[in-house]
Amino acid sequence: MAGELTRIQKLVGRVHWLDRHRRAVSICTALALLPVVIIELADALGADWPEIHVALLGMMIAVMLWWVIEVALVWLTAVWETECERLIRDRGMPPARVVLRK
Repeated sequence: MAGELTRIQKLVGRVHWLDRHRRAVSICTALALLPVVIIELADALGADWPEIHVALLGMMIAVMLWWVIEVALVWLTAVWETECERLIRDRGMPPARVVLRK
């Protein structure tokens, strides 16, 4: 029981933190990957592509990466929320049912 409570508290803390900082984490991660994307694109496209085109294409890919990272973080938040909700509701007691008498 005490182990479940600490797990619930950890999950609640993670969900709240990720809800507050998800956008910043995803944007910073995409910006950190931008130079790597541009370098890899420059190598893949060759020297005949102008550098500005490679940079713009890299920025477009970084925006798509930002979106993918954002979706992945939302999925992770949903997984944590689901686990937390399951732990909160599963306490060994059956759910309450309202019985209407005539």
